[in-house]
Amino acid sequence: MTTSHLDSEVRRHQIVHTARKIVATNGMAWLTIQELAKEVGVSEGAIYRHFKSKDEILFVMVQDVEKNLLDAISDSAGPHVSAMSQLRHIFQRHFSAVERRNGASFAVLAESMHFADSQVKQAARDMVEHYLGLITTVIKRGIDQHEIDKNVDVKAAALLFFGMVQATVTLWSFNNRAHPLAQHSNSMWAIFRNGLAPRSEEI
Repeated sequence: MTTSHLDSEVRRHQIVHTARKIVATNGMAWLTIQELAKEVGVSEGAIYRHFKSKDEILFVMVQDVEKNLLDAISDSAGPHVSAMSQLRHIFQRHFSAVERRNGASFAVLAESMHFADSQVKQAARDMVEHYLGLITTVIKRGIDQHEIDKNVDVKAAALLFFGMVQATVTLWSFNNRAHPLAQHSNSMWAIFRNGLAPRSEEI
């Protein structure tokens, strides 16, 4: 790899990282090429040398969010890991990852409905559907293993799981990240776990 190509990749990463920070701090309305160039410390022309448009930057941001979400699932998997243990690991992993990135990933998701480009918006929607599908698979495995009640609506449970994280991150951002993100995670997890637990007649 040539030095110039390496420098280009480093710059692209810097641009995307800065774009995430702008969205997480001020919302999608603040993400403009002008603002991005100012924050990165380059000209607007320099931004366009690396990305054709703001929509291309948004698309890369969505891809990055998807990678982080799916990595949390794959890293929690194992041949002897129970479904509920995997779900809890994913739940905790989300909070630690969000704090490291200052809430940027979930801010991008929350703002995705405002994406002007239909391709970017569809990519965000497809990503969430893919994620929910994988969480649904884990919940179904829990039912097969008799860890989770057989009458649980798996799609609703997956949505609830995702919603717990999204809502927590949103409130955390509203409060200027003043408290540890995982502050209420144990209580929330207990409610979720108890809601999915097999009823006594099935145990």
